[in-house]
Amino acid sequence: MILYVVRHGKTAWNLEHRCQGISDIPLIEEGREKAKELSSLVKTLDIDVVISSPLKRALETAKILTNNEMPINIDDRLIERDWGMNEGMVVDSLDQIDCWDVILNTNVQNIERVQDFMKRVSEFLEDTKNKYPDKNVLVVSHSAVLRVIHYLLGDIPEDGDLTKINIPNLRIIEYEI
Repeated sequence: MILYVVRHGKTAWNLEHRCQGISDIPLIEEGREKAKELSSLVKTLDIDVVISSPLKRALETAKILTNNEMPINIDDRLIERDWGMNEGMVVDSLDQIDCWDVILNTNVQNIERVQDFMKRVSEFLEDTKNKYPDKNVLVVSHSAVLRVIHYLLGDIPEDGDLTKINIPNLRIIEYEI
């Protein structure tokens, strides 16, 4: 299976560096325009299956990337991590170790525990591999989900710190599974 992952287009909260989490924030015009630009590249990838988070920003991005020409499968396991009481907070104001250390696994401010979050994303990956073993799959989701996919398909750092990779908006990342 070839897995292509894309983070949704920009939102107002992306510009403000705010934790969006499960808040259903829509794309801004820049996000839509950049997704349209990327759609020409997506068309060349010979995608068989598209799977998206149900949140507006991801689902709209998936529709734009596929020019509304493919069915989009919705999977709730691709929803962004629940940031609890941190939703809407400026990212730099959060203690990243508390939020992302898989060894500490805290739920400070009612954030979804990183191990629970990783389990959710891992189950999605396993199901997708089993269901589409010989397909090209496009996943449109969120920064935290795609960060976890990256670590699950690679290596989790020995120090447990999952903040070491940046997932920019609208960049296609390819994995061969």
